[in-house]
Amino acid sequence: MCPTGTSPRHPLFTLAEPQAHYTAAMNALQRLLFGTGRLPDDLRDTLRAEGLLILVEGAPGSVTYRNLKTPGRRANWKRNPTAAAIALTDERFLITARRFKHIDVPVRDLARYDVRISAPKPDQLLAEYDLSTTNPEWQGQVELRLHTDQAPRITRTLTQLQQ
Repeated sequence: MCPTGTSPRHPLFTLAEPQAHYTAAMNALQRLLFGTGRLPDDLRDTLRAEGLLILVEGAPGSVTYRNLKTPGRRANWKRNPTAAAIALTDERFLITARRFKHIDVPVRDLARYDVRISAPKPDQLLAEYDLSTTNPEWQGQVELRLHTDQAPRITRTLTQLQQ
């Protein structure tokens, strides 16, 4: 997974080491219920071509839906445990969980798509967005709380890229 000639401990290595201890410790039932939190290989290759800055895979956390209204589903409040992948390139910010792209937007357009990213704790990334921005037939707010030690770095890098 490392660029040729570098190692994860090398100072030029910019990718966050995937949190393998979460996915490796998962048993088959946990992977089935929560997902592996890994990106598909073709998407990972595309992100590397765009200039991958940060990649975190297998980040445990939760997805909370508020005032959810989609065809066939309604809920005032619903929280699901999950494992997610977080990727940040020079061009876009991406969060996937359970094979679903929750956030896949250009870095400079986070405000336009009403995506809010913060790090309320040093080991927690909070991503919030409105479902209607992804699909006009859907309504509700989504909150992803993901545990990763890279949260401060992700928010700092996003802020720098937006300027």
